[in-house]
Formats: sequence, structure tokens, C-alpha cells
Amino acid sequence: MLRQVIHRGLKASFYWLGLFVSRHPVFFLTVPAVLTIIFGSTVLSRFKPETDLEVLVAPTHSLAKIERSLANSLFPIDQSKHKLYSDLHTPGRYGRLILLAKSGGNILELADQVLQVHKQVLDLRVNYKGFNYTFAHLCVLSHRDKRCLLDDIITIFEDIRQAVLSNSTFHKVPMRPADGAGAVSVIRCL
Repeated sequence: MLRQVIHRGLKASFYWLGLFVSRHPVFFLTVPAVLTIIFGSTVLSRFKPETDLEVLVAPTHSLAKIERSLANSLFPIDQSKHKLYSDLHTPGRYGRLILLAKSGGNILELADQVLQVHKQVLDLRVNYKGFNYTFAHLCVLSHRDKRCLLDDIITIFEDIRQAVLSNSTFHKVPMRPADGAGAVSVIRCL
């Protein structure tokens, strides 16, 4: 019984709606088009496509975002004159190597080991399609002298090693990181 009442009511209302639309065709052809143009040009033009893959794929509290915030705190953007630290935070075609001192250790006291790892990376050769690629083929080049850019930390370690080798009176001076961080970012390449 209720179903029949609802059916008759809907049938009658759609009949009258059809009559109203057929008697005012210009209104029902122009108003939806005008509303579409207005909303399309004002409201919908504010929407921007999301191009950051991390926002689209990774959850808000994902491990990747936590690690990025940790790297951001250890290596703030624009702290290097070559801005290589920003590579830790941004996606790109590069490899990264972060060395940590043992708990309570000082990474500055391990300068020789860091430079040995750096030399091993520089000496790596990868054969791809009959060509041997080295670090020099993939590194970020400076604009001035077209040499591979290195992190400032590597440059400082090399300067320390050269100073120690040139100094005949060797004296071990304890060095501490300025901010207490025990990490060093070593190599970036494109």
C-alpha cells in the first residue's frame, strides 16, 4: 500500500516536472551552462593538482616523513655554500651516505675513516651498457671550474689531513661538533 502511494506521488511529480521543463526549455538549457561557467572559472580554478608524490602516497606520520624531519634538523637547508645538504630533503637522482659515530663518539675524530669511505666511493666503477661510469660522470659540477662539488665536511677533513701531514710537530687537538650532532653527510651525486 505504501509503495503504491509513493509510486503514484513520484509519478505525478515527475510528470509535472517534465511539463515544466518542456514549457521552459531556454531556461533549462542556459542556466546550467551559465552556472557551470561561473563555478568553473571561480571555485574550481582555485584547485591545484598535487605534484608531490610523498603527499599523495605516504601517510602523515610515515617513517619517511619522520626521517626527512630528522635530516632537516641535522642538516638545515642552505647551510652549505654549495647547498648540497638540501639533497637530503628533496627527491632527485642521487645517492647519499650518512655516517654516524658510535654512541657517545665524535665523528670528527673519525676523519681518516670518513675520507677512506669517500675515496672508495670516488673509485667505484659501474659498467652499464658497455661503459664504465665513475663518480666523476655522475657528480654535481660547480659552475666555476667544472669540478665535482663535495660537501664542506669532506673539504674540511681533507684540509685537516693536509695540515697534519705538513705539520712536523703533531699534536692531537680534540674537536667537537658545534651543535653536538654526531652525523656527517658525505657524498651526493646526480
